[in-house]
Amino acid sequence: MSLVPGDNNAAIDSLVRSFLSNEYDRRLEWIPCSEITGIKPSQVDAVFYAIRKQTGDKVNETMLLLIGSSEECTPTFVSEFARIYSLPTHKHDSNSNNFKRYSYWLKERNYLIKGFTEYDNNYYMVADRRFYHCYSRYGFCAACGILRCSPMWCICGHKQLSDGWTSNNKQLDELVEKSQLQTNSPNDAYLEWIPFDCVDDREDYAYLYGLPITEFIKLIVLEITDKTRDLYYAEVNNLLMRHVY
Repeated sequence: MSLVPGDNNAAIDSLVRSFLSNEYDRRLEWIPCSEITGIKPSQVDAVFYAIRKQTGDKVNETMLLLIGSSEECTPTFVSEFARIYSLPTHKHDSNSNNFKRYSYWLKERNYLIKGFTEYDNNYYMVADRRFYHCYSRYGFCAACGILRCSPMWCICGHKQLSDGWTSNNKQLDELVEKSQLQTNSPNDAYLEWIPFDCVDDREDYAYLYGLPITEFIKLIVLEITDKTRDLYYAEVNNLLMRHVY
């Protein structure tokens, strides 16, 4: 029996079923295309913005990732898609100490994936809109091809600087990049640029949710402009590196 109402694509159905065998993973679901509206292209090929309307008045900002047509979604094709996006997630929860934080980061990232849908004869992965930041903040590994959970390191051990982001301040960008390039292993501390829509800034606290962690954080105001001297950035670096783990 297919998990996809009105559809019989065995490869997609098998991928959905693979999430039922471990409590570590969110239970992905088949999402009726009738819940998806307002589809529009993003700046990334094959990625679309959309709105998902659920029970009652609940509306969620959503991201759609094109997987392929029914003819394209063969078992081999879908298996490679699953490898690139590390699905199901629990298969990657016993990584070596070479990347101690990876399992936790991957779980938080893939928790944003909601399920799959079919629209206009194509299959799509449906995720929270914040999943889009994976492409600009981390990108795909040039060595193994998977979507990374780090702006600098891949679980395969390849070191690669992500270049899809900017703070719009050249000196600050250079400070962040330098801290990443100086790392000798994935476990070393480094800085990264975090989009503000991943921060819930409330009156009494600030909260970073997803991509790659969910934590209470402290926001420190930096008094910088395009003309700020290098000495100030050195002081900022010393301050910030005391707050990263």
